[in-house]
Amino acid sequence: MVDGKAAQQLWQERQQAARGVVSWDIQARAAVTLKGEAYNIGIRWQRDTGRFRMLLQAPFGQGVFRIDAGASGPYRLRLPDGQEFSNLTPEALLEEVIGWSLPISGLDYWIRGLPRPDSEYRHRLDEAGRARSIKQDRWTITYLDYFQPQQEPRLPRRLKLTRDEVSLKLVIERWQQVVFDDSPSDLFPEFN
Repeated sequence: MVDGKAAQQLWQERQQAARGVVSWDIQARAAVTLKGEAYNIGIRWQRDTGRFRMLLQAPFGQGVFRIDAGASGPYRLRLPDGQEFSNLTPEALLEEVIGWSLPISGLDYWIRGLPRPDSEYRHRLDEAGRARSIKQDRWTITYLDYFQPQQEPRLPRRLKLTRDEVSLKLVIERWQQVVFDDSPSDLFPEFN
């Protein structure tokens, strides 16, 4: 549903600008509810056109998962004890290793306020032409807040994703330019 011609025109312009955001280093917090069980996780997501790295951290040292991939390889998940797993999609990888998954392929677009290409969707807009909600791939993405306009495009700050018995509330604390550091010592420190 479109909230008027002006909002639709702004939506087209915002989509074009958001598609230009192809690399990032995001710090975020998330609350995941799965079949009535709640989990809080920290997320650090680094992405550019040829690399992907996501660090999922449970509070108080309960666990750390690192997922990464290069432009030509599969997704790999590395655990702190050194175990490694791989799969063609990050969703299948998480499902295989921890028994549940996040819609990471969709999040790649949804965190920018965009629908995923090549998949049908419905949306609602606010008066500024920003997504208020997107329904796609059986997920409902509700945009609760956007960053203030220090620069364009105005990117989402808080969003909620729901599907069946899964709910994900995501608060993006910081967007910044990505700088990959291949040193594993900061991700999995060794203690003496």
